Amino acid sequence: MRVSQRRPPPAGDRGPAGRARGGPGDGPDTGRDGGSILVLAPVGILILLLLATLTADGALAVLGQRQLSDALSAAAADAAGSGVDRAAFYDSGTVQLAPPAVGPAACASLAAQGDLHLHDVRVWVGVAGPVVTLLGRAEVDGIFGRAIPGLGRWQVAATATATAEQAPRVPPRPVAALTPLLC
Repeated sequence: MRVSQRRPPPAGDRGPAGRARGGPGDGPDTGRDGGSILVLAPVGILILLLLATLTADGALAVLGQRQLSDALSAAAADAAGSGVDRAAFYDSGTVQLAPPAVGPAACASLAAQGDLHLHDVRVWVGVAGPVVTLLGRAEVDGIFGRAIPGLGRWQVAATATATAEQAPRVPPRPVAALTPLLC
């Protein structure tokens, strides 16, 4: 039978807290710190999942804001084109918008654009001479945030302005040559 003895470490070799290495309780598994990673790993994973949720749903909110902005721009252009006060134009030659005609034209244009993945769309209209301004607010559904209270829907807003103006009269260009079409 052979008995081995532990040798004390050299004088300059100190472990944590200034204690010499190789003493009692300094083995590879002391049992004190082994479970801390079991608590921190799931917490870290949950934080990463929450950040991924916010990123994905935030991207959807930006997309919804762009959809609302594009829809309002098209509706403002349609309202400016169809809301011209014809009586004022034929009487004085000035382009003015008729406020009673602008609102229904904007609503019809928004309705004709189809499903925009927007909910609770609210639109306000303002008319000043030949200028129409539309302000819109809506809600966008998140994908992952539905499971977290308060993150299921995002509020978005957009503004669009259009001006009805008379194009300057340009004389037609003379046609150099006509080419026959075979239809």
